[in-house]
Formats: sequence, structure tokens, C-alpha cells
Amino acid sequence: MISTESARPATRSPLETAQEFIRAVEAKDIDAVGDTLEDDAAQLFLHSNVVTSTEGVADIIAGRRGGFCVADVSGKDEVLGYTRGIFDKFDPLVWRDHRWTVDPGGRGVFFLATGDMVVARTGKPYRNTYLTRFDVTDGRIVRMAEYGDVLMYARLGVRPNRAELRSLLRAVGHLLSPGTRTPG
Repeated sequence: MISTESARPATRSPLETAQEFIRAVEAKDIDAVGDTLEDDAAQLFLHSNVVTSTEGVADIIAGRRGGFCVADVSGKDEVLGYTRGIFDKFDPLVWRDHRWTVDPGGRGVFFLATGDMVVARTGKPYRNTYLTRFDVTDGRIVRMAEYGDVLMYARLGVRPNRAELRSLLRAVGHLLSPGTRTPG
């Protein structure tokens, strides 16, 4: 008897999953972004001005430094809502000089790159440097912690969408009620 069920695809490695997420964001492919995320995925945005130095990046990767949480995006639907917002805000939406580091335990992957983006509404260039840690389980992203200069982003004057606004308010809530979430 011949089975009509297709074989389940092999699970991607954490590095392959994180690379697919970045590729999908740059291609503005929301379905492909969704395919990389676990249902309860979280995305934290942490202010850190050390990601432009080799020492600062090494300190974050080693866990010796962190960042100040300014946004806490919670759940796959909200991550996708945030992502749709950046699709609208930037054209193109590209990072240059990709550098990847897999943590010694193998679950976490760090992505370092500089944005080469343009604000769609104003034509203003945006060149922030980001270090993002992806935590991946069974080929799906469960958590992202993105470190960068959030003040540079804020100076763009782009209006937050609903998902961003909720995540900003959630981060403020953590300041008022510490211990409700441990940022990256």
C-alpha cells in the first residue's frame, strides 16, 4: 500500500531557523516569518549602545552585559503584527554585514548586522546596528532579544502600530511591577 501522507520535513537547526527568519523579514514574506515562530514566541527590544563595539558584542553574547527592555512583544500573532508594521515603515528592509554566532549550548543563535534601511514615509536613511539573540526549540523561534540603540529608532518619528504600542506598554508595566519578565 502506498501512503499519500507526505513525510514531515526535517527540523531546521537553530542557525537555519534564525537565518530563515532574517531572510523572510528582508523579503517581507509574512507567511515565511510565521513559519519560523512558535505560537508563544516572544520578542524583546533592549536598549544597548554597546553593540557597535567588538567588546560590547562579546559581553552581551557571554552574558556579562544586557540591555534596558523597552518593548515586550508577546505571542506569535503580536510578533507578526509588529513585523507587518516594520514592513510598512521601511523600504528597503535590509541588514548588511551579517555575522552569526551559535552559543555553546547550541540553542541560541546571535545575529549581528547593520540596518541599511530607508523610512518609507520620509525617505530618511536608517543605519542602526543590531545584535539579536534567537532561542530556538524544535526548529521554531521561542524568543528573540534584540539589542540596539532604541533612541536612534525613536528619533525617526515613525508611528507605532497596535502591536508595538502594546509591547511598549507591557515593558513599562514591567518597570512598574518588576519581576514579571526577565529580559535578555
